[in-house]
Amino acid sequence: MRRATLVRALSAGLALTFVAAACGDDSGSSTATTAAAATSAAGTSAAAATTAAGAATTAAGSAAAFQVPTTNCPSDVNTPLPDGADIVLGMTVPLTGALAAFGAIPQGMNAVFAKVNEAGGIDGHKVTLIAKDDAYDPTKTPPLATELVEKDHVLASVFQVGTPNVAATQKIFEDACTPQLFVATGFPNWGDPAHHPWTIGGIMAYNSEAKMWGEFIAKKKPGAKIAELTFDNDFGKVYSTTMKQVAADKGFTIVDSELHEGTDTSIDNQVTKILAANPDVVLGETTGAFCPKLMAGLAAGGYKGITIISYTCASVASFFKPVDPAGNGVYLLLQQKDPSDPQFANDPAVTAYKADIAKYASGADPNNGQILTGYDVGLQIVDTLTRASKLDGGLTHANVMNAAWSTDFTLPLLLGGSFKVDGTTDAYGIEYAEMGQYDASKGSQVRTGDVFDIEGQSGVFSG
Repeated sequence: MRRATLVRALSAGLALTFVAAACGDDSGSSTATTAAAATSAAGTSAAAATTAAGAATTAAGSAAAFQVPTTNCPSDVNTPLPDGADIVLGMTVPLTGALAAFGAIPQGMNAVFAKVNEAGGIDGHKVTLIAKDDAYDPTKTPPLATELVEKDHVLASVFQVGTPNVAATQKIFEDACTPQLFVATGFPNWGDPAHHPWTIGGIMAYNSEAKMWGEFIAKKKPGAKIAELTFDNDFGKVYSTTMKQVAADKGFTIVDSELHEGTDTSIDNQVTKILAANPDVVLGETTGAFCPKLMAGLAAGGYKGITIISYTCASVASFFKPVDPAGNGVYLLLQQKDPSDPQFANDPAVTAYKADIAKYASGADPNNGQILTGYDVGLQIVDTLTRASKLDGGLTHANVMNAAWSTDFTLPLLLGGSFKVDGTTDAYGIEYAEMGQYDASKGSQVRTGDVFDIEGQSGVFSG
């Protein structure tokens, strides 16, 4: 059991200054396999079950090239789990509050873990997940993270939601040498294995997304006047900071920038100011319930220009259907197949996913994009744990982190791109997206044909 003395609280006002990620040289090509042909590098029954669920596995084999430093770690950093002990994972996630929609993510993860456990677990270990509600309040997250480490003795934190929440707990996990795996935030700082090797990002970096927006706007509306609705935290500020750089490069003019807090119950005032600025393009640099509120407000105000919102609001069922047809014509970058979108009704990977949710997450709505996200992440975590179990020493904190930083695989529910990192020249796993435009008459995100593939080009964070 871990007995490290941990930093128990960080300032609620912690702010991380955004510095753009430096480009790196990554000439290696992806070795992704199809879902039908994929087999686990470890070859265990648990991995076989995961493959049946549609997950392609890593091409990294049984050796992790990346080696996390352990000199300043607690003495048990290389102590393997006892035979037969559960793999206990933890996460903090908003189960309540304005961003409670993300609280469905654990349901998808647990469906994967239940399937794997039914097949015997990972190297004989069952997987359990502890999800703690922080309501997206970064002042509540540190004590919950401390509980996960000191009381629950988690092997890793997984897919922790919220940029300020991850920032407020990074040192807690770092001091304990507990992996902070695949965090559910695209803040660029999570791609910094040289200085913060115990934290790895799980979604596309927001600055990469903003740069893709810039390319799209330059094509659709050269010289555009842009207005922004920005979440007033590090998440939103990555977008706005990057867009200032993009605007200067592309000849855009930012005519209005409106901020909102996570506790705001209304953004009517911000939308009114945005409409008054008469922009050509409105950017929704926000997430959760604020995405449909923005779409509804713009539609009610008669706005006819281009609207682009964060890819974190891609789910048709969660964010578009509730305000139909207000989101008609809204653009956003797509990265995974949406189970609520008719275009994927007969997709084999989506069909397999829905069957797994029906069997292993009874009562859960498979059309909920957050459940799909959790399912995808669950497959990714199982892949990482399976490879870690085959490294010398087995399932240790260090091996899990090494396996995470040595990942190369493709999921069939992901559009096009692979999740690939090496911890040296490539620290960002998802670098592929396609632009979609919502068609309310079809209830579908129609792909525009604009594809953005920057695999290996984001490099590592330099700040």
